[in-house]
Amino acid sequence: MDATEDPVGLVLSGGGARGAYEAGVLAELSPVLERRGERPTLFVGTSVGAITAAYLASSRHLPVDGAVAGGLERWRSLTKDRVMRPLVTLQAPLNVLRYAGDLLGVPGARLSSLLDPAPLERTLPELIDFRTLRRNVAEGIVDGAAVVATAARTGRSVVFTHRAQQRPLHRSHVVEYVSTALMPAHVMASAAIPLLFPPVRIEAPRAARGWYVDGGTRLNTPIKPGLDLGAGRLVVIGMEAMSETQKGDGRHDCEPPDLASGAAHLIKGALADPLVEDLRLLGNINTFFAGPEHAPAARAYREARGKPPYRSVPYIFIAPRRAGAIGALATEIFRSRYRGLRALRSPDFAVFSRLLGGEGPMHGELLSFLFFDPEFIEELIAMGRADARQWLSSRASDELWQVGPLGDFGAPGGDSAPGAPVRGGRVD
Repeated sequence: MDATEDPVGLVLSGGGARGAYEAGVLAELSPVLERRGERPTLFVGTSVGAITAAYLASSRHLPVDGAVAGGLERWRSLTKDRVMRPLVTLQAPLNVLRYAGDLLGVPGARLSSLLDPAPLERTLPELIDFRTLRRNVAEGIVDGAAVVATAARTGRSVVFTHRAQQRPLHRSHVVEYVSTALMPAHVMASAAIPLLFPPVRIEAPRAARGWYVDGGTRLNTPIKPGLDLGAGRLVVIGMEAMSETQKGDGRHDCEPPDLASGAAHLIKGALADPLVEDLRLLGNINTFFAGPEHAPAARAYREARGKPPYRSVPYIFIAPRRAGAIGALATEIFRSRYRGLRALRSPDFAVFSRLLGGEGPMHGELLSFLFFDPEFIEELIAMGRADARQWLSSRASDELWQVGPLGDFGAPGGDSAPGAPVRGGRVD
């Protein structure tokens, strides 16, 4: 099948409040793709990316400007109180007792999570019209919508897929595909960050019944599902700069790492590093294995594994231009709005910050996942817009799509943009 006849897919990463960055990217990129006749009709997301993917599928029938405006409006309305119950409440001492009882093995004393996402469960139907999503799929306006969750029992990535055409999917030892009409529970399961939010029970379809947690624990940027679902082109949005090498002065000595530093390194290893490898693999396959000149050897290799031949899949990849930019932005805004007595504006944010400990750059990386602050959301939207404009301006109008590997991930043409965080669409 000619890849140009296949749908354009959009792959959205997880990242909590960082998802506002994706909305900013799409605000700039979507109108350009619409004018070119390349607006995505296949949407795949993990965690907060699942929420955005489901919204985009539910609004695909709208003119692009209406869909973009609706996405931005939803993000600007997504305050902390619409995502989670307050941490500083009369329930807090009870949670501490439950945690202590769990550690001591007291029967019935079990703490499944630190936070309660009941407000998000109530908010989700306001963000996503699931009936319209199903109608858009049934009418062929949307080729497919999929969200990724992690099965608690097996640890496998499970992709809940709602598709217009039930084309066969490749069998995989790392990803399981489940065909179903998407419901709020599937999206909630994809966003159930372990430790922070409780696991989600899914009852339908029966074959996939069980407990699930955040899909980002195994597959934070679901490029493979986007390809398996038939995308002929892929738009991939990341939330961390994807430079292959970390530039430095060669020294490794530093102050002893604190809790935030250790946790942030774990998150980077689980969320960002696999994306580098996936994009490198996609570019290499496009260049070395998908062309007609490589067909005999590549075809034989794929046939031996029971898979179809490689195909070239052009892609767009947009992410922050500087490593740690989102974390640095979170730190800057937190210091300006919630330091000292200003913490009374939102005691929960102050508690989050204290629990994370430290004042280093990794502190902001962790804080940014739960920092549903209006100013932070607005600046993330601006950052996403600026990075999308950077991609568009760096490429010729007839070469919007990348085929081979990027010279420096997230920086078309090999140009990176070191420096201070981007605020208001500017590099300060």
